[in-house]
Amino acid sequence: MDYIVFARWFGLVSLFLSLGILFNMEDAREMAKNMVKSESGYIMGGVLPVIFGSLSILFANSFEFSWALLITLVGACVLLVGVFRVIFVKQWKILISHYIEQIPFLFSLFGLMFGVILIYIGFIANNI
Repeated sequence: MDYIVFARWFGLVSLFLSLGILFNMEDAREMAKNMVKSESGYIMGGVLPVIFGSLSILFANSFEFSWALLITLVGACVLLVGVFRVIFVKQWKILISHYIEQIPFLFSLFGLMFGVILIYIGFIANNI
């Protein structure tokens, strides 16, 4: 799997999840509140970013100045966030609880930005 396939896949997933959250904001707020209180929040908030971030680094690991570098940096950021959430669970829960009302909108906003950038890289930039 090269970085183009990864950008297409992760871009589409990010875009669809973000749009789902954006169009169901009240439900997303309720899920976020419940996520902080349950073990599923640990899995969704920490384990999945570690998995996706490490996959990004494994399959799109390039430090040459190209689109692959952006994919590598996004993957590294996702991995670092996931590692923080897995290691510092108590601090993560405190932070999430403090900003629980704003988090679904911000998650959707950043997910849309990442999704659009990755879709551009995967489907458009390499065809020009």
